[in-house]
Amino acid sequence: GREYFDRVLLYIRDIANPSTVDDAFPAFRHKDWYLGSSWASGLISAGIPTPPHGRNQESSSEAIAAYEAIALFGDVMMDAFNEVDDADRHEDAIN
Repeated sequence: GREYFDRVLLYIRDIANPSTVDDAFPAFRHKDWYLGSSWASGLISAGIPTPPHGRNQESSSEAIAAYEAIALFGDVMMDAFNEVDDADRHEDAIN
């Protein structure tokens, strides 16, 4: 998992970036805070055919699955990085 951490994080930041200071990805690209909806193609779809109102509603099951996957990835990566830290501390204690 650690080998692909940065690559997967790029996908996560594209759909669920909470940072307002990230220059590469907008914060909450998909979320329309005024209408309370999650738009599949983001708030603006440059050059992509969209429904008459300009947006396409994200399926709630797709949104839930995406956020669950992000949370699970976070849990797994926390465990993976903690294992490395624990192994390093153990090795330091031995030496």
